[in-house]
Amino acid sequence: MIERIRWNWHHFARGRPGLRFRERYRLHQSRRRRGGLDIVRIFYLTGGALLILASALLGWLPILGWGTAILGLGMIAGEFYPVAHLMDRLEVRARELLGPLAKAFVSSPVWAQLSVSMLIAVSTFALVYGLYSLTFG
Repeated sequence: MIERIRWNWHHFARGRPGLRFRERYRLHQSRRRRGGLDIVRIFYLTGGALLILASALLGWLPILGWGTAILGLGMIAGEFYPVAHLMDRLEVRARELLGPLAKAFVSSPVWAQLSVSMLIAVSTFALVYGLYSLTFG
């Protein structure tokens, strides 16, 4: 099972940006047997939906919020072509917008990466708490 996960990840990572999710969709569909109830498909759809729901609850955290939403959409993209197409378009846009920032972040020292991550988490928490206290006073 671990080998299969490793192979799937390497195959996904080697794909061209802008086509990865559609290639993954085609691979998933070619492995499926036709007709009947497919428990793996139900797992992917349910797991993806639960991750998106969890990200709605943890959305104020930098990684747990958006990271779980992207992971959930990625799981669903293996089962629905329109979601796979959307994820490919979002990947290309994110690379254009966030590429230089990500390169600067990765090339910085570990202490700076940790400081920036903590600063984002604390400031997001303060913003959400401020909005909460203004709304429900």
